[in-house]
Amino acid sequence: MDLAFNDINGEASTAAFGFKATSASLKPVHLAQVMFSHTLETVHSPDDLFTFAEKPSRTPSSDLEPHLKELFESSRGLTDEKLDNLRQKMRTVLANDDALYASQLGSAPTCTSDWFIINPSVGVTAGRFLYTLLNRAGEDIEQKLEEQLRDHHDAISLLFRPLVKDADESATTMKPWDEPVLGDAFADGCIAPEFVKGYTILSKHLKSNGGTDLNYPRDLRRVVKFGSVAFYLYMVNRYDELQNRAQRDGRLPIVLNYTGGTDNPVADASLDCARTAHSEVQRATRLGVEAVLDRDGYKDYSEQDIYDQLDAHEFLDLNRKSEEKIEEDYETFQAIFEADPAPDTFDRLVNAVSDAIHHSSSRFKTYTPQSTAQTFAWRAGILKPRGNRANKRRYRPDPEILEAILLSVIDPGDSMSLAELCEVLRTRYGIIVGGTENDRAHLEAWDIHIGASAAESDPLNNRNYEGFKQAVVDLGFAQEYADGVTIVTSPIQNT
Repeated sequence: MDLAFNDINGEASTAAFGFKATSASLKPVHLAQVMFSHTLETVHSPDDLFTFAEKPSRTPSSDLEPHLKELFESSRGLTDEKLDNLRQKMRTVLANDDALYASQLGSAPTCTSDWFIINPSVGVTAGRFLYTLLNRAGEDIEQKLEEQLRDHHDAISLLFRPLVKDADESATTMKPWDEPVLGDAFADGCIAPEFVKGYTILSKHLKSNGGTDLNYPRDLRRVVKFGSVAFYLYMVNRYDELQNRAQRDGRLPIVLNYTGGTDNPVADASLDCARTAHSEVQRATRLGVEAVLDRDGYKDYSEQDIYDQLDAHEFLDLNRKSEEKIEEDYETFQAIFEADPAPDTFDRLVNAVSDAIHHSSSRFKTYTPQSTAQTFAWRAGILKPRGNRANKRRYRPDPEILEAILLSVIDPGDSMSLAELCEVLRTRYGIIVGGTENDRAHLEAWDIHIGASAAESDPLNNRNYEGFKQAVVDLGFAQEYADGVTIVTSPIQNT
């Protein structure tokens, strides 16, 4: 059996994480579609909406069916040029609601109504993992989500009602999420049960149908944002869990950089945390590669067997037509195999395949879980700066991400000191902002250190802690009193 790197990459991801995290296009909207369609147990495919909301540059109004041009009072009698402008404005409305990320089938309007739920082509198994978290959190959150998704009185639903009211409804493909073969994701000490607790608490902040203060898109956004955090933190903590070291080291540390700059010890530590996190994802994937190769019988290969098949070009399954490219691929893989110092032949093969999959030149055209986690994190608003060309990313979550995290640890009406909140975030999620006596020991256990700066002796507990406090205050969750104590309180919602 020839080694097909793309197949091994996907199967290794499934073995380690329980889902294929091998897509460059994975966005929070894809995970939302799976979570919400599983909650509703039905999907809608409003073709008219997708056609109308397509970019005018791709589908000009002159190509629209006549009935689509007459659906809206504001669109009747418009020239094609003016209708193009109207459609572009409607796309902007959807984009501002975080509902429209792209117009192609599989990643379009969602998050505000069951009309906008369609069967996705990306992120199915990853979305099922998040739905499993919701399902384990209890019936309350699913009931509230279903009520909100079926209530069509939000502005987005009302605006697009003419395009979707007759959309066909069909049963969604409901399959349970399968635990990863390398280890139970919900075992004691793992981080996934913390997300279940988080969704249980978050559900108490969601509105019930008929409440007096309705803002369903905000509630649905919170569910998706927390799911994005859960997806990312699960991936970066997985290797430590598989090695059974979680109890010893604690969660992988995530230093949030609230210093306002990038040239200081806290920013450096945040950068180190991000690099460590993505290295941990690669290491977990390597365990998956090992499991796949063992399953397929490669543990029985001798070194000579491998060299014989490499020389005969019968070892790799390459999607190449050029003999020159095929020869280069074999030379590259053999060089990786020969350079690995592992004494055991199978370990060398596992390392070589893992290194080839993660090859910096992307020579073997694989999009790895490591790349998926990093790209997803900046798309979700966890890492900054955004963009494919950005480098030196640090953890500075969007306010909406921070809000969802806070709502996952504080019950409605409860309060705690800011220092207590920081300790809860550290122990549950590995999030470190300063303010606790255990921060440095936690970081040092992962070989991450924060020194003094030229301006202050303890930037983590001074400038960063103050910056985090201000972010919590800005969200309306905290108040500082005259004695210097900051109390964090979750607002009581009208449910």
